[in-house]
Amino acid sequence: MSIRGSLASPLSQKQQTVWSLLRDGLSVSAIAKKMHTTRQYINQTRLTAEAKLSATLLDVASANDLMVTKLYPKKAVLVGYHPALKRKAILTYNTRHGIKVWYWHDNPDEITNQNFLKQTRQYLLDIADEQGITLPDAKDIHPAKLAHMLFSKLVPEVEK
Repeated sequence: MSIRGSLASPLSQKQQTVWSLLRDGLSVSAIAKKMHTTRQYINQTRLTAEAKLSATLLDVASANDLMVTKLYPKKAVLVGYHPALKRKAILTYNTRHGIKVWYWHDNPDEITNQNFLKQTRQYLLDIADEQGITLPDAKDIHPAKLAHMLFSKLVPEVEK
């Protein structure tokens, strides 16, 4: 009997470790050495993790009625569109937050809940950190603008 991970965190512990180490910039050889295994095992684990994340992102997109525009398995990012809400959406996987859905908002300045804004900013900064993206002055930027900066660097579909 196999145990499938949750939608928020679909990877096994070993898959998540390999995924995280790859995101930290370690080579397959360095990870294999660190985990006392082979490069083949690390590559297979990476491919399995990408497949699981892709399938889970597609499941979450379907559950949220999103039309999929593009899937980036190596980045664990899905770009979609919600036709009823007429909103673009980006689904991301991050080892700290699992899978999250980001919807674009027409008037983000109307959102003033400081706790929500703080959590959202941290989520975006964690994605940037894990993806190796630098966002200057991020602590002083509204999360909506920060999201636009981050996602435009992460996926080409986001307009500048």
